[in-house]
Amino acid sequence: MVFHNQDDDISTEISVLDEKLENIGWNESFIHTMPLIRQDEPYATFLREERIKIFTTFAAFVSALPISYKAFFVTKTFYQNESQMEEAFVHQISSFINDKLEYFQHFDKIIIYYDRGQKIISRILRNTFGDIFGGIVDFRTAYQKDYRLMQVADYICTLEQSRIRWDEHKPTKSEKDFFLTRQVFMKNFYKKISRKHL
Repeated sequence: MVFHNQDDDISTEISVLDEKLENIGWNESFIHTMPLIRQDEPYATFLREERIKIFTTFAAFVSALPISYKAFFVTKTFYQNESQMEEAFVHQISSFINDKLEYFQHFDKIIIYYDRGQKIISRILRNTFGDIFGGIVDFRTAYQKDYRLMQVADYICTLEQSRIRWDEHKPTKSEKDFFLTRQVFMKNFYKKISRKHL
């Protein structure tokens, strides 16, 4: 989850990002992080050096944003079915909201943007934020291609998942080819984003 107070305008940061990406030859307003690392489409013809430039440019953009985030994890194999996994997520997220209740109560309205990609996630969001905050929550459908902050969420998820794999000594071949070492990954990317952890 990426948190942003909409009173903090980020249009300047987005304009700077667009200009920098255009200068390095990426004219799309969409960054999808794992395909960038894996050299999948639309980055299939880009060399590692070119993909690293795109990645580090986006990383600098994320670092400059007035945001915070919280990542939630479950191990699928630990649960016998989806309903148990959903219950674990609801427990984690409800506990987090209650721990940070004072933070959330500062806002007159909470807007939740999600692409409805997974029904279980949509349901979890409604069963946590909706149940706790009721009418001040506004659920909106949003897509990565249209919202930079959705791309930021994708970027953070990728780093958090990569960090787990590096910690378990199980990075993918693509991650090793792209980041080279755990030390490089942690120093240049993960430690910078982890400062925004809520």
